[in-house]
Amino acid sequence: MNKTKYSSTTVLVVALFLSHLNWALAEEPLLFPTTEAEIINALKVDKMRGISRINPDNPPKVGALIHFDYNSADIIPESYPLLHRYGRVLEQALTDATLVIAGHTDSKGPKLYNLGLSHQRALSVKTFLTEHHQIAEYRLIISARGESQPIDTNRTETGRARNRRVEFMRIE
Repeated sequence: MNKTKYSSTTVLVVALFLSHLNWALAEEPLLFPTTEAEIINALKVDKMRGISRINPDNPPKVGALIHFDYNSADIIPESYPLLHRYGRVLEQALTDATLVIAGHTDSKGPKLYNLGLSHQRALSVKTFLTEHHQIAEYRLIISARGESQPIDTNRTETGRARNRRVEFMRIE
């Protein structure tokens, strides 16, 4: 039997290479802007001669910790100020933007249930924005992600709270 032995230096070099590769391939951390200026800055698109330069593989994207009643798509009033900031930005500074509103959940509960709940929560955010602000419905597209894209651990309450979020992704 032929056993290959690797030196500790070889193992270290390979480990460093793999960690660098994972770092290079990882997405940038998700921003959670809370002011209108931060929202505008995170979702703006540079324009060159009237042509937007949105990279479809990495479009401008932000997270928002919108709070809902437990096991519900009803938005808790403490989230209204943040949603109003997004609404004002879409009415005033980003009037040409089209966004995907993606709902996310933690991993508690069945996957299919969480997918449906994330859809309802994204729809609630869209409805809030179109009812309280002058934003055409066609500019907001909803997407359900359920528990499929966690940004933190689901083993702690803090991690689960970060995973229960809405993301705004600019596609146009």
